[in-house]
Amino acid sequence: AATAAARGVLRNAGWDGTRPLVVFAPGAAYGTAKRWMPEYVARVATDLVRQRQATCALVGSAGDTPTTREILTMIDPQAAAHVIDLSGQTTLEVLAGVLGIAHACVANDSGAMHMAAAVGTPLVALFGPTREHETAPLTRSGRRADVLIHPVSCRPCMLRECPIDHRCMKGITPERVYASLTSLLSSTTT
Repeated sequence: AATAAARGVLRNAGWDGTRPLVVFAPGAAYGTAKRWMPEYVARVATDLVRQRQATCALVGSAGDTPTTREILTMIDPQAAAHVIDLSGQTTLEVLAGVLGIAHACVANDSGAMHMAAAVGTPLVALFGPTREHETAPLTRSGRRADVLIHPVSCRPCMLRECPIDHRCMKGITPERVYASLTSLLSSTTT
């Protein structure tokens, strides 16, 4: 039922059901220090639409809507038709369905990251101020999660807000995330 509801939500939002679906969970309830840069999300989503003919869905709570709207303003206009904002529009069950349908997911250290791992979605998990060894995603058997960090002297600080320059998250480049996603997508479509 959750999968059927998710397909309906996605189709109503513009997904054609055939393009590869990549989900981004750009929020983090703990604080902004755990959020990957919105402009980086926009770059990777734009590249996925252009180069892999993907549809990208932005998910999160209603509290994440300002972040997803910011990301949408940075999407290349030619790619924008294939980027869907579902923030604040799904129940947990429908979110699980969306993640279960997705070919891959990019998420900060968050509840959505753990849900993606639990339903078996190939996952790129981004860790900045938190300890990836303590809260890494627990994937289903045979599924893959790439945990990405940028090692800097101040991480893991465990702070909600970065008091300096957010170097731990800025150092996880869009190119690195795109390469990880490309590897995940190639291994799931063969």
